[in-house]
Amino acid sequence: MNHKGKNRNKLIETNKMKKLKNIYLLLIAVLLMTACSENKLDDIVPQPEKKEGKLTNVEGIEKAYSLKQGAILQIKPNVKFDSEQKQQLTYEWNINHEKVSNDETLHYTCSKLGEFPCFLKVTAADGTAKIIEFKLFVYSDYNRGLLLFTEGEQGAELAYKALDIQNIPMATNVFKQSNPNLMLGTTPLALCWTGEGITNPNNINDFEGLNVVVSTDNPRKVYLLDPNTLEVKTEIVYDGKGEFYPNFAFAPFGGQNFRWNKDFNVIYFIGNGRDYMMTLDHHFLEGRARHRLPKGVRIADLACSIIPLPTDMVRIHFDLNSKRLLYVAGLGGTALGNLVCDVTPMALLPCDGVYANELADHRYEPRHFLFVGYTSAGEVNIYRLSPKALKGEETVLTNIQSKGNIKSSDAIGVNPTKPIMYYGNENGKIFAFNYESTNFSNKPYIDLGDDFAIKQIIFNPYNSNEMYVAAENKKAPAHACASVFIINATNKEGGKVVEADHHVGGKIRRMVFKGNGQENLDRK
Repeated sequence: MNHKGKNRNKLIETNKMKKLKNIYLLLIAVLLMTACSENKLDDIVPQPEKKEGKLTNVEGIEKAYSLKQGAILQIKPNVKFDSEQKQQLTYEWNINHEKVSNDETLHYTCSKLGEFPCFLKVTAADGTAKIIEFKLFVYSDYNRGLLLFTEGEQGAELAYKALDIQNIPMATNVFKQSNPNLMLGTTPLALCWTGEGITNPNNINDFEGLNVVVSTDNPRKVYLLDPNTLEVKTEIVYDGKGEFYPNFAFAPFGGQNFRWNKDFNVIYFIGNGRDYMMTLDHHFLEGRARHRLPKGVRIADLACSIIPLPTDMVRIHFDLNSKRLLYVAGLGGTALGNLVCDVTPMALLPCDGVYANELADHRYEPRHFLFVGYTSAGEVNIYRLSPKALKGEETVLTNIQSKGNIKSSDAIGVNPTKPIMYYGNENGKIFAFNYESTNFSNKPYIDLGDDFAIKQIIFNPYNSNEMYVAAENKKAPAHACASVFIINATNKEGGKVVEADHHVGGKIRRMVFKGNGQENLDRK
């Protein structure tokens, strides 16, 4: 074989070797890739198929709702599932045996008066259903009841508890219901019903001349409300001297008798150590010279008025500087009392009331007053006093230390006609103190439970057998901690809860009885 033939054969063999080598390398690569793929498959964990959660509960619906006629009932339910994977839902709202909405959130206008059965039916896609029943009470006006002023989540809130209809739930946020385009400030201040100062009941009522007064701070607002509808009649604009502090408001006895001004129905505000008199036409005046506060006096943010004689009415304040009671007599003048009460004031309340005869419209006439305060050592003192007619002098009827029975944080109330003072503590217990026999009870008059801190105890002056208590639930959120109790106080040994409403407001500022101006008719 020649030289060229040998080279050709070597080239062919070399090419064959290269092809075999490439095939070998390819097989190795395929084997490696297969092994890696198998390892990856081994690492993959099968994922379970996601299942839709089961409908378990429907929350956020109260047992009963109480609204004024024309108001809108708005409810948004909180639907619960047993997992985060939720199903599609359908809703059916039924009021008084009639389907009214299929929306998630109910918006229902309360057009009919009465008590109505209601329910919400929530149905999930798998057919599971939950039915929540509740009641709706629709009333016509704010005739006779309790007004509660609290600091809620959105600021000052006003609630109303009807007393002329039994077992109707307390209506919350009634100012907003009646005045949807107006606002209160964030901080509640004063609340009063001007009917508390009625002296001629047959000549005035909620339809003729009476008002509900509310004031707030941040921003500062003062409103006169129609006592039947709670709609704003007038927003008060201060036009008096100095800066206006409407921390407390009251309508003293004697307004109808022109004791304080040439026209009747004056309203007094108190704040920053002084008083502010507002006339019937909403102007602020200093008042008659003999009724003005003496120089150097700085009064506390509380007051009351009494009728020591059928012909005279007296306003009572406490001077923080001299630690004396200050008397402003309608027919007389202004004078500081003789007794020094070296205490921080807790309560100033009329007491020892009687009901006048027919010539005076069977009106309520408190003859004396109670003043309660605590010393720098924390001891609570109780004073019962009687100012002398037309003078600033006083007769001390009771002057006693509580000797640890009462704490400085206790709420104080007094029966309008019986010689019983009540004090409620931060553990839900209310005790009785007979100030004539100076006897402190050794067991609670009524126990509302350890969860409740008693904040206020009041009465309708024309019904000494029914007590009203405002308390805060210490375990509830601050914006929904307010509760109101109606207590039968007929039995002197112990009271009984007749009705209770819970979560009706936030931190309690004040509760007042709001009548209709015709309470005296109960005495005839």
